[in-house]
Parts: sequence; structure tokens; C-alpha cells
Amino acid sequence: MPSTTRHPDEALRCLLIQPRFQTANFWNFSDSIATTGAKAIAPPLGLMTVAALLPQHWEFKLVDLNVGPLDESDWDWADVVCTGGMIPQQSGILELIDKAIETGKYIAVGGPDPTSQPEVYLAADVRVLGEGEETIPLWLESWKNGEPCGAFEREERPNVTISPTPRFDLIEFKNYLQVGIQISRGCPFNCEFCDIIELYGRIPRSKSIPQVLAELDRIADLGYRGWIDISDDNFIGNKKFVKQLLVEMENWSKRRNYPFYFSTEASMNLADDDNLLDLMRRVDFRVVFMGIETPDPALLAVTQKRVNSMKPIVDRVQHVYEYGIAITAGFILGFDGEKEGVADSMIACIEESGIMMAMVGLLVALPNTQLTRRLLKEGRMIGSDHQLVSPDETVYRLENKQSHDNTAGGLNYVTTRDRSEVYDDFRRVVCTVYDPAVYMERVMRTTRMVKPVRKQVPSPGEWKKMIVALGRIAWWMTKNPQTRKHYWLNSFRAALLGFARFEFCQTQMAAYMHLGHQTGRVQRDMQINIQFAQEQKHYPRSTQELPATTRMKFGGHLDVLSGDRSCAATEA
Repeated sequence: MPSTTRHPDEALRCLLIQPRFQTANFWNFSDSIATTGAKAIAPPLGLMTVAALLPQHWEFKLVDLNVGPLDESDWDWADVVCTGGMIPQQSGILELIDKAIETGKYIAVGGPDPTSQPEVYLAADVRVLGEGEETIPLWLESWKNGEPCGAFEREERPNVTISPTPRFDLIEFKNYLQVGIQISRGCPFNCEFCDIIELYGRIPRSKSIPQVLAELDRIADLGYRGWIDISDDNFIGNKKFVKQLLVEMENWSKRRNYPFYFSTEASMNLADDDNLLDLMRRVDFRVVFMGIETPDPALLAVTQKRVNSMKPIVDRVQHVYEYGIAITAGFILGFDGEKEGVADSMIACIEESGIMMAMVGLLVALPNTQLTRRLLKEGRMIGSDHQLVSPDETVYRLENKQSHDNTAGGLNYVTTRDRSEVYDDFRRVVCTVYDPAVYMERVMRTTRMVKPVRKQVPSPGEWKKMIVALGRIAWWMTKNPQTRKHYWLNSFRAALLGFARFEFCQTQMAAYMHLGHQTGRVQRDMQINIQFAQEQKHYPRSTQELPATTRMKFGGHLDVLSGDRSCAATEA
């Protein structure tokens, strides 16, 4: 019997599959996390939430392909297959759709990329677009009425206070370095290149405090202790709510004997609120990711991220260190109007601020963003066939049938300066800040600046895992002649600063096990990209090579951004 003739009121078997992320990625830290025995950074929070939204009389299995391969017996077992994800998982999602077609499985897809580019996933039986709290009920109702296939979406964004506790029981915690929860969706800022505001809006929507505490209770009751990542788009989008939440989280932590420590993502204005930072310290927040993007205030204005230029970046970052919170940060090359010397200023910003893990990447014009809409109108988008996309097109598809890495990929548009220069600057920044001696010295400087306050109480199992990890880190660092001297010198210095700083220093040095490999890959890939741009490209290397009619169409705008004002002067 074809599975699509089954009824959702039946006791169906649902297989949830997390596609693989590309391993050639700055974000997966595969080499580093292996020291702890983990196989992936975090479990698929989206799929665990989907499982909680689907009928609870169904039977569920969750397979994370970042942890291990798919067992064919699990595939055969399933009546319904659910999958989805982001652009770096696109090829994996499409492979699962093809497998479902070949084997006659009923498959539903959802998540950020299917929502942004539903036309890429037309072959799936079901496309659940947008946020599941609104669209999964639409799908199930249609299925009950005899229409199990199609695309299901609503313009309204859900009140996330109706979102159930994710099915954390479907995973094995030992496979992951951290566990994620989500408190809010949306971001109040208006960055031109960001797809978060397109997917989730500019008005942050928060869960209730009892909801959040219930999720923490559930994770603790399942036996987990350790690192919780609050996977919000901007944790401090609603500061008033967050401060109330942190007070209750501190009370909860005291009652539960501090089973967790935390990390999150926030905008740079976090550094301007001492009361908020103090509350985060009291709850044991240890890491915050910030999207700094560029140290150039003029470029921040172009990208509509002025919040980063209100106060000096270095001062803000080092102020957060005073509260025992480390900063990891994103930096981007390829913005319109970028000038020669941007690489030097970015390197200086990373070094002076002491940001150890700086995720440096090339700008990607994501589908359905303000940036992509503007670049389409300007005739600057480049398709997957390496040809310019017609300005008459209103939809842009970012296809990833083979591989895609948002840090080593990018520049899917005509840049205002020669793209080979952008590639070279990217290579230079990465190779400089992750030179072994430079990185290890930065780790030590920051170890001295950060004032860690450790409240989380490790279990005996955690202590054992930490000791084993330390041994593996020391062995790897000692075998590597590039890191041997720096590792042991840093270890000795950090030990004199107390256990909290010693642990902090070891964790940051362990990251080099991954970052060092990725730096070598970036160096190789950028050389290939430079050669392609100079010798084989089918599109302009900069806006200066665009047709004159295209350049004149925008009244000199492109010339001003690229530093050539002759066309603008002619227009005047």
C-alpha cells in the first residue's frame, strides 16, 4: 500500500533525518570535539520540535547523519520521512528526496532553505514552509481531508508560547558537545544581508518563562549536564524579557545545583548593559557569538548594521570579558564599497580585541534578502551556471547540489572591487589570525583578560570526559611541531592563573585542532578561486566591468561604491 494513502490518525512510524553539514566548514569543529568523544556539535533542535508538533500517538526515530550513517532498516521501517535544514544541507536534503522517490516513501521537507527556496524542493511530497507551529497543522488537516501532498504555508508568524517542549528524548546526549534550546525568534535590527528578519521578522517573539524552565527541567531530568546553547537569532532582542528570564534561570540553577552553563548569540549592544551582563555571569554564560562583520563604520552603515559602530569594537569586546564571557565573532569580506586595506584593519581588530575564534567569511547574497533583491535589480547576481542573472528576474536560487560552505563560498554577485583581491584578502586574514604562533599568543592574552566565574557543577562523568579530552589535546599538540612549544608554554602560564582560566585556555587551544586544518583548506581554495576569477570566469570581476548601460542605469551608484566617481560626475 503506498504510504501516502495512510491516514494521520493511524499509529504511523515517522523517521526524522538530519542531513549532513559539509565537513569543510569553519563551524563544525569536528577535529576539536572528537577529543570529548562527541560526534557533532549539537543535535537537530528543529527536528526535535517537529516531532513534538506531530501527532504524539505516532512512533518516532531521529537519525542525525552528522553522527552516523542511515541504517537501511530504519528507512524501511518508516511510514513518513521528515527532513530539512539550511543551505549547507541542501544537497543532503535533495539526496533524501531522490531516495524517497526511488523507494516509494512519503517525504516532507521544511526548515530555512525550503522556506526561502521552495522551488528547489518541488520533488518532495510535502513542503512545510515557515514555522511549524502554524504550518504543520495545515499539512495534517489537508492530509485528513484526502490531500496529503503539496506546499503548506501561512503569512502569520506564530505565537511561540504555543510551541511544545522539543522531544529531547529522541537523541543520545553523549553524541553531542552541547544541547540547544530556543527562547525567541526574530531580530529587531535590519541588516541588509541577513535572512533572519525575512524568515522570522523584526519583532522578537519569546516563549514564556515557565516554558523555558520546563525545557531545562526536561533536559536535566533526562540525565544531561553540561553546555546549553541558547540558539536564538538575537538573545537580547527583547532585553526586558531576557532580564526577567535570567533572574528565574538563576533561581532554577540554584534549585537544580547548577547542572548547565550557557552560550548564545547577541548583538554588540550587549556590551553596553552592565546589568544584563551581570545577570548572564550569575547564570554562568561563558560564550557569546557576535556578528561584528567589519571594523569599518562606513561599511556598517552600507549594510544597515550601525549598532556595531556606536562605540569602539575593541572596547566593547574587552568590557564583556570583565564579566567572564568570551566572544566569538563573525567577520565578512566582500561588502560594497570595501577599500584596499580592509584586511589589515580586520586583522588588527581581531588581534587587539583578543577574539580567538573569528569566523571570517566571504559575503553570500542569500535568497529573499534585501541585499539579493537590490543586487538582482542592479544586474549583479551570478547564477550557479557562472552567468549573470537577468535584472528582469525577481527570484534568485542559490543551488548547492555538490557542496557549499558559507565561509569559503560566497561572492555570488559582482563585487565593487576586483573579486580576486577580495579572495586574496580573505586568505590573508585567515592565514594571519590562525598562524599557530599568532593564535596561541592571542589565546594567552585573552585568557589573562577574561575573568571566568564557574558555577556549573560537573558530574563525575563530566570530570572523566574532561580529563580524557585534556590528554588527547596535549598529545595532539605535542605531536605537532607547530604547536608544541606554544601549547606547553600557554598551559604552564594558565595553570598559574587558577583552574577556571586553565580550563578556558585549554578549550581555546583545542579549537586550533580544527581551525588549523581549515586554514590550510582556505589557502588552497582561495588560490583556485583567484585563478578562476583571473582566467576562466564568465562574469565581470568587478562592477567596473559591467556593461555601461547597467552602470548608468543606477545613476552612478555603482561607481561611487567602487571608488570611481567619473560616471557619477557625468550624470551630474
